[in-house]
Amino acid sequence: YLFRKFSNDGQFLICFSRNCQNLIVHRHSCLSYCSKGISCDNQDEFPIKGQKFEGHFSQLYSLNLASGSELICEDFFLVTDCNYYGIFATASTPDSDPPARRGAILNIPSMETITFYLVRLADGIIMDKRKFHNDFIHLAHNAGIFMYDDFVSILSVRYQSIHILQIRKAGLFVDVQT
Repeated sequence: YLFRKFSNDGQFLICFSRNCQNLIVHRHSCLSYCSKGISCDNQDEFPIKGQKFEGHFSQLYSLNLASGSELICEDFFLVTDCNYYGIFATASTPDSDPPARRGAILNIPSMETITFYLVRLADGIIMDKRKFHNDFIHLAHNAGIFMYDDFVSILSVRYQSIHILQIRKAGLFVDVQT
């Protein structure tokens, strides 16, 4: 696993598979251990279950997000204020010398496909997705994406535009303005 981070409320541990194709979500499960009159200073007395990852976390689901040449951007993860939805991104490898396209700035790298997924964290249902083609968006550390309340702004470097989306409670991306 590649461990990303906990959700803002601490309920979910967000992980990615080593091949960056799958989203894996764990929930913290409290380990209960009781010893009658035994000092727990000795590490050997602690149960084996408590010494393993599975003793503290249970896997909720594994969800395949990326396919083909796309990979999950392991440095990108946003969660809505209500901690109900997570936003994840997949992208193809950037091409440093892309062909010229109408409206695109020259000498800016291009990713063939960038996809944003709106995932319900509790059960791993993909509620909506938004694709950008032949564009470049700084995904690392959420540099090209900003979230305020239920609005998400996405900066398209190659086309010099900002896409503003609203996340509806029903789990949909809705275009507000570009």
